[in-house]
Amino acid sequence: MGGRYRYSQTGVLMRRAFTLIELLVVIAIIAILAAILFPVFAQAKEAAKKTACLSNNKQIGVGLYLYVSDNDDTLPMANYPAPPAYMGPPWTQFAFHSGAGISELAWADLLLPYTKNLQIFKCPTDDAIPRTSAGVTIPGAKLSYALNYYFYRQPGGVANFSLTGGNMGAITSPATKIFIAETGVDSTGAIREIIRPDRDAGMHRHMKGSNFVMADTHAKYHVEPTWWVTVPSATWGNPDVAQNQPCPQWFPWLDTAEERW
Repeated sequence: MGGRYRYSQTGVLMRRAFTLIELLVVIAIIAILAAILFPVFAQAKEAAKKTACLSNNKQIGVGLYLYVSDNDDTLPMANYPAPPAYMGPPWTQFAFHSGAGISELAWADLLLPYTKNLQIFKCPTDDAIPRTSAGVTIPGAKLSYALNYYFYRQPGGVANFSLTGGNMGAITSPATKIFIAETGVDSTGAIREIIRPDRDAGMHRHMKGSNFVMADTHAKYHVEPTWWVTVPSATWGNPDVAQNQPCPQWFPWLDTAEERW
């Protein structure tokens, strides 16, 4: 009988132990397999989170569609003036500005009656950094998505931030215009309720890209163009200059259906 068995001097059948070399070979094989498989598992996990985030965006898009239908095709404001303290609620439910029960309503609060789901406004990957103000954690549900800056900052110095995002009928090629994008804590620790290409803290969270809700309310995934953050912030902050950059998907007033991702 060969293999791992042998007879002792007394004639008893005994199992031969592994040698040190054999153990080291087995450990090396396991380590090699782990090195190969762990990145695959990590990618599969991230792909699942990306899909869950896209599902969130699709549901938010449905909520946006219903909201617009009930409000004469008018897109929501990014956030609303805080009512006087004596008036009490409504307040935001999100970790927005000073937080739930304190801050003014955000655009996401307006969609809640339609989505009926607070959790869809948090990306599954957006869980590492809390929302803070002056070093204090802001209370409320995490809001992982923000509105396109250029719906609220128009050419010619027009600032519509305190008004609305405009009328759906006035948007050129709404299927190719970004309205909602992923956001996160930026290098200054700030959370942006309106974002543009250089405020990209959340736009590379899923495999170098992120999910977007377009102005016609459908959702899609895109890889973030790396050149966005190479353009000076002063350029992005001036709509008259920014509109000359080759990314018309950010500018609702441009008459083009070309996205140039």
